[in-house]
Amino acid sequence: MVAYAGGNIEVALSSLFLNPITTLFGVRQILVRFVVFYTMAMGIGLALKAGLWNIGAQGQLIMGMVMVFVAYDYMKFLPWPVLYLTMIVSAVIGGLLWIVVPTVLRVRFGANEIVVTLLLNVIAINFGYYMLNGPINSASNLGYPTTVTLPGQFRIPDIIGNFPMTYAVPLTIVIGLMLYFLVERTSFRVKANTVGESPETARYAGISITRVSVITMLASGALAGLAGATYQMGFQYHIDAGVFVYNLGFIAVIAALVGRKHMIGIGIASLFFGYITIGAESMVTQTNVPTSVVFAMEGVMMVGILLGTYLGERRNV
Repeated sequence: MVAYAGGNIEVALSSLFLNPITTLFGVRQILVRFVVFYTMAMGIGLALKAGLWNIGAQGQLIMGMVMVFVAYDYMKFLPWPVLYLTMIVSAVIGGLLWIVVPTVLRVRFGANEIVVTLLLNVIAINFGYYMLNGPINSASNLGYPTTVTLPGQFRIPDIIGNFPMTYAVPLTIVIGLMLYFLVERTSFRVKANTVGESPETARYAGISITRVSVITMLASGALAGLAGATYQMGFQYHIDAGVFVYNLGFIAVIAALVGRKHMIGIGIASLFFGYITIGAESMVTQTNVPTSVVFAMEGVMMVGILLGTYLGERRNV
């Protein structure tokens, strides 16, 4: 694809695989993407265990981002520590509320959650544009709509000085370990897997399909909203229109599939995709190939993973 677009293959490979890990800035970027991908992918993997597809993580992520600045702009009367926590909680609630409608339509009317969550992404993007042009607009003179930039006390701090890692990284790993023990080491694992693999068996065993579906879907949306908070408070610090078109949520779906719905595997896959996406962005700037090449690479990975999953299931791998 790079060669077809007129790019230099040698430079492309060097940019893709070496540039992200040869500078502290590149490593920091990888870890930022890891936190966002892993937080969303954990929720997506949780829903997949119950046989549900949350393709709306992108929209839930956007709602989390927007709610961070809604809380910051309209609740400044709160003391600093309370406002800081309110911003994070607001993001979680935003992501959770954005998945309520698909959840209700699924468990009450049997609607296809793939279609509903996917379409809600479009609504979330346009809602984000509306908020950016109105309620959370900073009225700056930059020539394009943007929010205020979060001051230092409302950012997630670095662990040590210029070390390229914020506290969001270990906190995300802790959440992953907690979900690992909850999902893989308790009776919930059996319930979710039974609901996902054989709803009839679940009914016969007295497992509430509705309860499992609601818990997994709402947790998935809440985690995507949390990812929005960590992205804004740990890296971006402001919202502009460009952030809404990033395919972070869709890459998280790929990470959940590559990790085979296992919380540890999802973490490894998220780190890998953080590395690859930063390398791909470096490749675009170094080879002057169109940005669409990156999107094409992501599409090829998605098709390949889905095909591999399908063939693996047919062969009981």
